[in-house]
Amino acid sequence: MSYLLHLRSFLSVYRHNSISRAAVSLQLTQPAVSRHIKILEARLQTQLFTRLPRGLAPTPAAIELERQSGPHLDALEAIIGSGANQREALAGVIHVGATSGFSGLLLSALSAMPRYGIRLDLRAMPPPALVKALADRELDLVVTLARIPHKAIDYALLYEGRLQLVCAPAFRDRVPKSAAPKGLPLIDLQGPVPPLTSFWREVFGCSAEQPSAIVPDYQMALEAAAAGGGLAVLPECLCRPLLNAGHLIALPLPKRAPLFSLYLARGKGGGAVERVDLCSQQLIDAARTW
Repeated sequence: MSYLLHLRSFLSVYRHNSISRAAVSLQLTQPAVSRHIKILEARLQTQLFTRLPRGLAPTPAAIELERQSGPHLDALEAIIGSGANQREALAGVIHVGATSGFSGLLLSALSAMPRYGIRLDLRAMPPPALVKALADRELDLVVTLARIPHKAIDYALLYEGRLQLVCAPAFRDRVPKSAAPKGLPLIDLQGPVPPLTSFWREVFGCSAEQPSAIVPDYQMALEAAAAGGGLAVLPECLCRPLLNAGHLIALPLPKRAPLFSLYLARGKGGGAVERVDLCSQQLIDAARTW
């Protein structure tokens, strides 16, 4: 099901010579369509489009892919009435929980759900509350930083990345090269194991100075760092867009930064299996591009 959706996005981009026009035609967001193209290119190990001053041009690989897949997908569309039957079968609400601070990633990853008649109920909770809500079937799907064992829950690794020490460009001339920063404002998170403390010990081999601000979650730490509030330890998947845009800089480190993991969890024997399967696959596909 996953790659059929990606091929459908590919065909629309091919026929419109534009990601934005394809997104409108498919009733998807532009990031979702772009993500589908990137996943296809990674799967096929070839570039499908080149950018022109106005629009996109298909590569020879794209022309061949359209020749082979276009007629078959068009025939499938005709058989199922442009997805009407599938939409009817999948329609409903999916209740998704997330560790606080990751809601934006999930909203982007699941942006295609309205096309299938799926309404998203997204809730942010700490990991123990997520596990309880999933076990009690108040949630259908959970993305969490913590893998808390429970007999009624199955976990799968969704994403693994590194933590980054980041700050606004205004601090560029005040941070040392590959040494523990001193005398600079630090931003930490609430919780029993604040990331700043463990990061400092593992990377710099010393204790961190007292933070100047303690915020509820990674998203607020991201916003505070970008606003010039200080240095923050953040998952690379959250801070990469602002790093690429130049709104944040990553500090050089004397050792490789520690890893962090995101897990996809779902209850055993839950209902709405097809709906949960589709949302799970969308999250898995999106996580490949984080």
